[in-house]
Amino acid sequence: SDMADTVRANEISVIKVALAEQNKREREDLYRKVEGTPLKKTFWFIGGLIIIAGAIYGAYYILKQKDKNDIPPQVAKVESIISFDENSPLSLTNDKSFVEKIKSVASEPSTLKNKNDVIKMITLSQELNGVKKGIPVSTLFSGLGFTAPSALVRSLSDTYMVGSYTKYPEGGSAINDKQRLFLILQTKDYEYSYAGMLEWEKTMPGNMMDIFDFKTNDTKIKINERKFKDVILNNKDSRILYNENDEPILYYMFVDKKNLVITDSYDAIKEISSRLLIKNIKPL
Repeated sequence: SDMADTVRANEISVIKVALAEQNKREREDLYRKVEGTPLKKTFWFIGGLIIIAGAIYGAYYILKQKDKNDIPPQVAKVESIISFDENSPLSLTNDKSFVEKIKSVASEPSTLKNKNDVIKMITLSQELNGVKKGIPVSTLFSGLGFTAPSALVRSLSDTYMVGSYTKYPEGGSAINDKQRLFLILQTKDYEYSYAGMLEWEKTMPGNMMDIFDFKTNDTKIKINERKFKDVILNNKDSRILYNENDEPILYYMFVDKKNLVITDSYDAIKEISSRLLIKNIKPL
């Protein structure tokens, strides 16, 4: 009856009413397809949450990495090759003053007056772009003006020790001998290092003249003409350089197949060898 009244009032046919109803249903179906099923809506909601959470985590990670990069890395703590009684940090630069700075620190009197044999470790570092880092052995050699064969430098590890040895008299406080500088180098290949040291002997005396202050009247060129001699020290083969008065002015010795000591003091050689032996003794 309602449809009949509507047809009479609006002067439209039943067919038009049916078509209109059909169009309405088609539009509703289309809207429902566009909106999606409840399951699809749930998936879209969860997916949106995942994307938002991922964006938040990504931003947080980037900020944390930035903060981490802004913190300067600390200088790595390097274990000393032998035990030491004192430690003197020294930051070196590229101003070619390696020799003078190391000699200055090495010559500082020890504050330990109750020990007969004092080993001071000089911890070397270099500042690059505001960050302190350890110095590789190749940089140390070039900074000290050493003209060692490249094969020798490559055979050496970046683990080394620069220090000084001071001997005090029994029961006394006065220095019985000046502070003796020493280098302990560690080799990665004993055969190459040994051969490299023999080759370096041609220029080694002149290279070492400034840092060890040899007691000699020779020039750097003249002292390079002097020959090292084989000597047994502490039951180890050692090479010693003598001055014009037959006084020993430079020693180097492979304490074992890993550790090479260079110094100008026999007492330093003995003390370093003893501490290396003690450190290498493994407990039962």
